Amino acid sequence: MKRRDLFFYLPLGLAGGFFAWLGYRTYTIRFRPRPEAGEPVWREGAGVFLAKRGELALWEARFFTYPLPQGELKALLLRLPGPAPGGVSLGEEHYIALSRICTHQACTLNYVPDPEAGSILYNFRYDRPFLGCPCHFGAFDPLLGGKAVYGPPRYPLPRIRLEVRGEEVWATGHEVPLRPMEGL
Repeated sequence: MKRRDLFFYLPLGLAGGFFAWLGYRTYTIRFRPRPEAGEPVWREGAGVFLAKRGELALWEARFFTYPLPQGELKALLLRLPGPAPGGVSLGEEHYIALSRICTHQACTLNYVPDPEAGSILYNFRYDRPFLGCPCHFGAFDPLLGGKAVYGPPRYPLPRIRLEVRGEEVWATGHEVPLRPMEGL
């Protein structure tokens, strides 16, 4: 091989490798199936009061921190229009509590109550409110139990176990594994 040939084949090989990587990455982010948020396995934890019946309007969120041995976990309680996997129902009111830590690279998620604003901010058009990651523009659907529906995140958000005590909603544990802190 001549030196002149090297100046032709080296950039060609680099460009080919880049486009192969880009194709694989596009498939992984956009088209590869994501795991569903199935039935959770719970780990007992401290009891934290979250809300009374009727305090939250439909799609209204309440942010809270849940105590863990590793530190405090940022989370949110959300009132939904229908039941969600891992959530709880109090009459006609349906609630779910989710971790606000992205399963991709542990960024803090934002609750996006306006899907139109979400389509501009996260480049993701959806028909209902969602949780969005500002770091890599991932999106999670609370009505599907925190399933990752867009972007790089593969796994659903860990859920916080809810318990009904009379007319009150309490957080009493968390889902195992608590991604990304407890690994895959």
